[in-house]
Amino acid sequence: MSVVESLPPRPLEPKELLELNAADALEMAVPIEDEGSVTGVLVATATWVKGLGFDADAESWSVVETVPLDADTERVDALQACEAEILRFRGDDPAEVTAADAPGTYEPTVDGGE
Repeated sequence: MSVVESLPPRPLEPKELLELNAADALEMAVPIEDEGSVTGVLVATATWVKGLGFDADAESWSVVETVPLDADTERVDALQACEAEILRFRGDDPAEVTAADAPGTYEPTVDGGE
């Protein structure tokens, strides 16, 4: 089962994001929030980074970008490219996202509290 197939038909809960981060198949899973909901996720292995976006109308997740990691592409560049595609997928312009409204404030807790 692929990562996308394993995701629920809704934005992710904090516990689900923690489970993704603990998955042996992934090295990292980073949330991309939209008004407090995790509607985008950056997932990475040693060989690729993927941007996953949630489509509320279809009630499903999609791979919106895949960037292979190689000698010419560092992980940070792949993460940035995938993040930009997630933002475009949800209708935002990556060039207009500021630090004040950018992703990165999500802090899941182990006990499920927010």
